[in-house]
Amino acid sequence: MKQAIRVQQPDGSFKIVFRETDNKNNDRPNTLNKQETKETKENQNNKKTEKKKKEIQDPRYYNPLNPEHIDIFGKDLLNKELIFSLVNGESIMGKMTGFGQYEILIESNNKKLILLKQGIIKIEVL
Repeated sequence: MKQAIRVQQPDGSFKIVFRETDNKNNDRPNTLNKQETKETKENQNNKKTEKKKKEIQDPRYYNPLNPEHIDIFGKDLLNKELIFSLVNGESIMGKMTGFGQYEILIESNNKKLILLKQGIIKIEVL
């Protein structure tokens, strides 16, 4: 005999679990057969699209297709001569050629350096 139970997952979606029982009282299940419903598939697809939208709309990233969203660090500092004061006391002078969420790419003395934003104390524009 099979018994169907609707179980809510930690992410909020629902799955239907079928239990096969030997007894007529349905005391203990022998095996569990999981089957996803259309509802869970739609929830998973919605979560994926929401995550993609969130990544695109995150204001920390510069997106040339959507120029109103710029990095908090500053798109206006690209291709300018800057002095970076670091946590360890060093200061590095160079031209900022790019940046990401956690790092900055600078060109100094014909060398390309990657600085982590967490290691920068202050930035001066020349």
